[in-house]
Amino acid sequence: MNLVLMALGKIISKADGLKGKYRIQQNLKKLGLKESDGVSLGPDVNIAFPENVSIGRGTYINGGDLIASPDGHINIGENCLISYYVHMRTDSHNFRARDININKQGHSEADIRIGNDVWIGYGAQIMAGVTIADGCVIGAGAVVTKDTEPYSVNAGVPARKISQRR
Repeated sequence: MNLVLMALGKIISKADGLKGKYRIQQNLKKLGLKESDGVSLGPDVNIAFPENVSIGRGTYINGGDLIASPDGHINIGENCLISYYVHMRTDSHNFRARDININKQGHSEADIRIGNDVWIGYGAQIMAGVTIADGCVIGAGAVVTKDTEPYSVNAGVPARKISQRR
């Protein structure tokens, strides 16, 4: 019985590995990329509107959500590291008017730009309209609501500059 379960476990693991590799290849294809383009995607990267997402050479995205919208773009530079569960979304609900229910206020869209040589830590949230400058580090769990300075280290909710790369 244990041998059967062990064998079954190996089959399931192998199938999961193939599923992951297939998903990676499909995501690269959706983005118009090939493995030779130097972009690496983990098997748990979810992409909406891939035609509005661009990823530079040498960039590695471990897992997470790249949620572009019909009129919003996500542009990720070269040589970036993006950890698990990072969430980028180019649209957001409107909510300012007090005399209109939130669910009736619609939404707005704004591009997200990630510069070159950026590291975004586990679980960070990158909000619509944000530009993360070249060389930045975004700490795990940070919520980036405004543009960053080049080579700055940013953390917190909302994210703020805590130091500078030298």
